Amino acid sequence: MAQPPERSALPVPAAPAGLPAPAPAPVPAPSLVVAPTPEAPTLGDLFAFMREAELRFQSLRLRLVDRVESAAGTSTTTYELWLRHPGMAKVVTRFDSAAPRGASRVWVSDGQEVRTYDARSGATSQRPLRPRPSGITAADLPSFAQVYVPRTSLPAESLVDTFVHPHGFCRNVLVTADLALLGTARLRGREVYVVRAAHPRTAEVLQDRPDRWLELAVDRASGLILLLEEHVADRLTRHAEVTDLDLDPALGDEVFQLHVSADVRRLF
Repeated sequence: MAQPPERSALPVPAAPAGLPAPAPAPVPAPSLVVAPTPEAPTLGDLFAFMREAELRFQSLRLRLVDRVESAAGTSTTTYELWLRHPGMAKVVTRFDSAAPRGASRVWVSDGQEVRTYDARSGATSQRPLRPRPSGITAADLPSFAQVYVPRTSLPAESLVDTFVHPHGFCRNVLVTADLALLGTARLRGREVYVVRAAHPRTAEVLQDRPDRWLELAVDRASGLILLLEEHVADRLTRHAEVTDLDLDPALGDEVFQLHVSADVRRLF
């Protein structure tokens, strides 16, 4: 595996500790996990490798399916992403198939402006991309205080952003857990690293439980997250998986257009 650039800096993860046994999942998981070899990266090296994931391609096309189990039942959200460096991105979010017809949202950016269209409300918007505070990447800041500025921005705090720009997830969630690199596996034809994170301490209040644990698969070639599972005790509560991935496809300017009719309500 290629060595990450020296500018990558992340806190050292917690030492592996006793982890709960994996629970059987009703959805496909990475098959045939092979124990780590002596050449396997450390968790710190793996997180640094993940930080640079978006720098390993010039364009990207992926489909991400997120299935969540809750007291209300099962809900499924599908994300379609087209990305071309620098700055060009389009995310189409399709909500549960049981939702009303046309339950979708489109987010498009050229690196300067963001345009959106929400089919549920029948409204569109156009606004400048949110500026970032100055000084957040200063070299004299400690690594935990530095903010990674992506080459191409995606919707903030979205699942797509987490999978393509995993630095914040590694720094704010994974390093708070008891971690273990379980080994390598095959997921939809790609080789992945499988990581277990037991009782991460960064979570919503309702999930802040000692029996909560995560399992994720990291693409060995690019560093992208391809699978994220959340468990509470022996119950699988979330299964988010990249079901289609294409690195460096040809994406023309027309891909990043947003066409709305003249009678659509414009918010700003």
